[in-house]
Amino acid sequence: MALRGDYSFPLSSPITAMELKTKNNTKRTKWILYFVAALGFYLLFVIDNVDFQPDRVPRQLRNVEGPKADKRRPVMYTFFEPVEGGCCGMTQEAHEDLIKAWEDAWQMHGWDTKVLNEADAKDHPYFEAFQQKLIEADIREYDRRCFWRWLAMANQENGGWMSDYDNFPLALTGEMGLKMERVPGFKTYGGHVPALISADRESWDRVAKLMLDMISPDLDVEIISDMMVLLYLRRNLSQEEMGVSVWKNSIYAGFPYIKEDEESGPKIMCKWADRYLTAHISHASCQKAFKKNTYPKIEGMTIRDTAEKRAEAARIMYRDYQDNCTQ
Repeated sequence: MALRGDYSFPLSSPITAMELKTKNNTKRTKWILYFVAALGFYLLFVIDNVDFQPDRVPRQLRNVEGPKADKRRPVMYTFFEPVEGGCCGMTQEAHEDLIKAWEDAWQMHGWDTKVLNEADAKDHPYFEAFQQKLIEADIREYDRRCFWRWLAMANQENGGWMSDYDNFPLALTGEMGLKMERVPGFKTYGGHVPALISADRESWDRVAKLMLDMISPDLDVEIISDMMVLLYLRRNLSQEEMGVSVWKNSIYAGFPYIKEDEESGPKIMCKWADRYLTAHISHASCQKAFKKNTYPKIEGMTIRDTAEKRAEAARIMYRDYQDNCTQ
């Protein structure tokens, strides 16, 4: 038996030192080629499967060049008009606190903010016609306000961005918003859920008019809300008829957290958060998060508190995102 580094061969098959060296070099070359080939396949796999932008961020953004020296801060609008007697499982104070948390988050993310109300919608020429149709269809006060916001946005000189005030920024910075708004037409980033929309004034006006034409007590939808009417339009009209240029779902529904131990609370998942423009902490998604233990940890919480305490939960989420995902 040969010792390590020693080579013994049968006398009937003599191998010269040169032949031995050639044989070893051939083996070494083969292993190098195998390694290079394997590395090549691995790199091809990585390049093919890894998106260096959040994969939920619309592709249009990648092809739009913003102004090189544009120092503007885009405006993110929202709409709020109180419902007498309260609404939606929240006190008036909780609504106002949530709006304040929303403003703080967007402003820290490079945006200016503006809260629109009924007065901004009343100036629109369609307002009275909307009101008449909404009353005839027996639409509740909250859902009437959801339709008003379309008119309020159509009244803005240049249209612009609109977000629900329970929709908080993740990947969507002000700089990104300036680039995205350069794509013309009606752009929804929550699909038929109007939680994040960007459109020029004409596009806001067009979709508002289409909604007005559709509203009727006999409309074949589960409930007459702006969300369901927008979905109805999408199913029954072409993109050209609606003026749609982007129809995506780039919003995370709920909190981008994963369940951890009860003592420390859930943990934010940056690889999820970075793939979405915003996190929409709606009533339904908050209840779901609480049941799955992915609602930000707040002492003394019950499932009945998930809507009322959304402002506190949103502040925790945004702080976690800033501290862990943007470094």
